[in-house]
Amino acid sequence: MEKRFKSLTLIVYIIAFMFVAAASVTVTLLNVPQPWIFVIIGAVILAATVLLYLFISAIMKAEKEYHSADYAAMIDSITGGILVFDGNSRVYTVSEDAAGYLDLPDYATGMYKTDAIHDPELLRCIELAEKGESSLTEYTAHGVTLRVLVDPVIFDHKIVGTMLLLLDMGEQLTLQKLKREFTANVSHELKTPLTSISGYAEMIAAGIAAPKDVPEFALRIQKESKRLLALISDIIRLSSLDEGGAEDEKEAVDIFEIADESRDVLLKSAEDHGVSLEVTGEELTVEGSRSLLSELVYNLMDNAIRYNKEGGSVRVETKGRTLTVEDTGIGIPEEHIPHIFERFYRVDKSRSKQTGGTGLGLAIVKHIAEKYGAETRLQSREGEGTRITVKFP
Repeated sequence: MEKRFKSLTLIVYIIAFMFVAAASVTVTLLNVPQPWIFVIIGAVILAATVLLYLFISAIMKAEKEYHSADYAAMIDSITGGILVFDGNSRVYTVSEDAAGYLDLPDYATGMYKTDAIHDPELLRCIELAEKGESSLTEYTAHGVTLRVLVDPVIFDHKIVGTMLLLLDMGEQLTLQKLKREFTANVSHELKTPLTSISGYAEMIAAGIAAPKDVPEFALRIQKESKRLLALISDIIRLSSLDEGGAEDEKEAVDIFEIADESRDVLLKSAEDHGVSLEVTGEELTVEGSRSLLSELVYNLMDNAIRYNKEGGSVRVETKGRTLTVEDTGIGIPEEHIPHIFERFYRVDKSRSKQTGGTGLGLAIVKHIAEKYGAETRLQSREGEGTRITVKFP
């Protein structure tokens, strides 16, 4: 900025010189008396200098305001927040997020550090930064855990200020916890069918199994293999949805038509469980991926059949913008309802093992529904049944 100002000042002098030269030539050609020549030239110099200086000052001010706005926008865009103190330990700039976390007023700019910051640990880190030492600490504000990086601001080998970068770690810590739980659950769920398959296979291979038991063991191996394949398929599907790599093709998909097709596929399973399956309603068109929406509908219907009672029923209806899947099954205890869409969450693990469920069906349903902005609601009473609605926007 200083170099540019010097350049503009030089331009002012050049233009002023040109005005003086032009004025000198003019008064000479007009044979103006000598005393008046100095007066006219002086007035021209003064007027030119004042006007050009005002013009340049206006340009410099506008440019400064423009860059200040850009700088403020950049500071506010930083996730978590940033706070900068100048060389006199006074607030130089602060982002909106940082002001909120630190409870700073609107007039925070110019406040001394001890007036702006009341946390002893943060003040200690600021004092270290003023001596040229960086530090990392944690700070909790309004129930949010922040990781605070405190660094000296160095210019031309001199410490000219201090910067605090506040990063919200709450979401990251939650994600890390979910990843650990997911990995542990996957390991456990994969181990169970693999142990069963390995055990039966070893008995057959070693000749321990009686000839009459071999067909039964083979059927159990086949059943566990199918369960394992279903589990792996669901894990791959969830990973794809998490990474945003699921199908993004858009077409007009009729949810009623999909429910009718799923009914045909699940009819044998419903008969095996002694459950009646009914699909009614009207056309419900959604713009999206047919495979994803088919999976949503299929998982809801399959779940309603698996966790039903013999002689029970499953009723699927499309009306307006809502898909409803209602069953007369075992229902869900009230304390379990808030967790029912979580991955690998099971109300009755022994029942899930009997039905062959992976514990991921409803998690996939929830994920797909959210992808299309749909609202998912669950109502259930233990021993009476469950009603799940998906309302599309």
